[in-house]
Amino acid sequence: MAIKEPGITASPNRALAVTAGTLFAIWGVLGFFFAQDNGGQFFSRSGGFLWNAFGLNPALCAIWTLLAAAFFIVGLGNTIGSRAVNLVIGVVLLVLAVYGFVFMSTSANVLALNTTDNVFHAIVGVVLVLTALGADKENLRALRAAGARA
Repeated sequence: MAIKEPGITASPNRALAVTAGTLFAIWGVLGFFFAQDNGGQFFSRSGGFLWNAFGLNPALCAIWTLLAAAFFIVGLGNTIGSRAVNLVIGVVLLVLAVYGFVFMSTSANVLALNTTDNVFHAIVGVVLVLTALGADKENLRALRAAGARA
């Protein structure tokens, strides 16, 4: 008997991927409109502000948009891929948060990161990593067992 891939509502990793993809798509696309405040430079220490809180430049908006695309691809795909991408992107966001906190006031801050960006990246990164490591245990076990039988 084949195991059916759990739907988006039955898989926390898939649901989180679609939700995070929506969030990053909104942030990324809206950010491109406000990022033009930095004089048109792709990488710069200063940029526009989204909702008077998130510092951004076109490079950061491009990263957010690419993350959104990755989330949508796996969130609408399968549970195993969603778990893997949530884990990888969660770690990347945690690294980006640490990078932002360390280099925020230096010339190495080429993504125009500010404290709000760093806290946002840290929170989303922690949620992604914890969900990837803790959720969908039964779904993944059943899918892997079905794959081994096939």
